[in-house]
Amino acid sequence: MKGHARQLMKTAVQVASPATTIAEAARLLAHADITSLPVVDANGGVVGIVTESDLLTVLLRSSVVSVPIERIMHSPVYTVDEFTPTDTVIRLLQEKGVHHLPVTRQGMVVGLITPQEVIRYFVDHQLPPPPQAA
Repeated sequence: MKGHARQLMKTAVQVASPATTIAEAARLLAHADITSLPVVDANGGVVGIVTESDLLTVLLRSSVVSVPIERIMHSPVYTVDEFTPTDTVIRLLQEKGVHHLPVTRQGMVVGLITPQEVIRYFVDHQLPPPPQAA
């Protein structure tokens, strides 16, 4: 598949700081209709990621939602530059079992790739159109 990560990515991305609380992160995910939050440091560099599964696990097991997400975030996190070839992106998703892949430009988050975005790209650009109804 020809192209770059920026052709696959979703650009509506929210980020959080390591100090963001679990409650704040849950609210961001719920209101922005997203499935993960890249966690960035003061310079905007990606230091981790928190997914809806991470938050759900905490919310179901604990009433402590005032702790920072740095306690539950995955770190280090795989990232790709916006010009990473799509074949490399897909290989990373498959081989590493990654479901949320932040896309960066000069180290700053500009997008996010999930399997859903890859499927959407295939449907829009690779698969033949559906047969027309008679």
